[in-house]
Amino acid sequence: MDDRSNQILNLFLFLSSLLFSLNLPMDLSAVELIQRDIEYKVVSGDYGMLISGKLGVEWPYIAMTNSLDPRAPLKIGQILRVPFMRIVPEWIENGIVINVPDRTLYRFENGRVKDFHFIAAGKPTWQTPLGEFSITGKAKDPTWFVPPSIRREMEEEGKEVLIEVPSGPENPLGKYWIQLSIGGIGIHGTIAPQSIYRFRSHGCMRLRPEVAELLFKEVPLGTKGKIIYRPVKVMKTSRGRVLLEVYRDFYRKGIDYREEVKKGLLELNAANEVDWDQIEEAITKKDGIVRDVSRKGCDA
Repeated sequence: MDDRSNQILNLFLFLSSLLFSLNLPMDLSAVELIQRDIEYKVVSGDYGMLISGKLGVEWPYIAMTNSLDPRAPLKIGQILRVPFMRIVPEWIENGIVINVPDRTLYRFENGRVKDFHFIAAGKPTWQTPLGEFSITGKAKDPTWFVPPSIRREMEEEGKEVLIEVPSGPENPLGKYWIQLSIGGIGIHGTIAPQSIYRFRSHGCMRLRPEVAELLFKEVPLGTKGKIIYRPVKVMKTSRGRVLLEVYRDFYRKGIDYREEVKKGLLELNAANEVDWDQIEEAITKKDGIVRDVSRKGCDA
């Protein structure tokens, strides 16, 4: 080995020992788990479904963790404390990943999760298309040119058939529109924030108004991304714990949950490290709560 090779090897060993001493992962790009404790103060107009869309957690779980009757009215100023965990479904270097079952948009920058936001996705009868995309256009205060398919729906439902809706408080696109190259759909704001974290759109992805403004300003044209459908997510922590997150098969794609879990465990070489009773509970409930399904006796 020549001197230059020795220098490179010594540098690598030094960096490796430094990362180990700081208790940092060797692969700093492999961000797999988002975890935080949320403290939310109830504001005027809040109710369960609206708060659910803000926090990305179903209201029954929020109510349960705060010992509340989910049907009881909330008080302005009331504090809600919610533990939040989310397994990142897929990693990319730069761009956007949208996972339909968890109704979350993940934005990546230099191999790290820059931020994440909750969406309203297409309803099961009008699904959000899957696949890779790029951002091809943006518009502030857009006019909504109503597609023929939606005009037919308006007619069938006995509603006024609209050809276009100008910008303003009645425009369902909100103030900001981001055009995608896939399926003629976009990411946009909304005048119905209570629909966020639900399946309510005609295929487009709605964002809370302030989030739509943020992405409109920060995400440039040409940004690439992908829309995926992953209702089962499995990961193994640096401490050897196996975590599982399961959602309903909202689009009825015939997901075999047990096979998806087994596949994930095999990829992690963790098939013998789990408690299948806990896995069955997660599959039965399909509530999107991240569960530690490690077998008792595994490393803590």
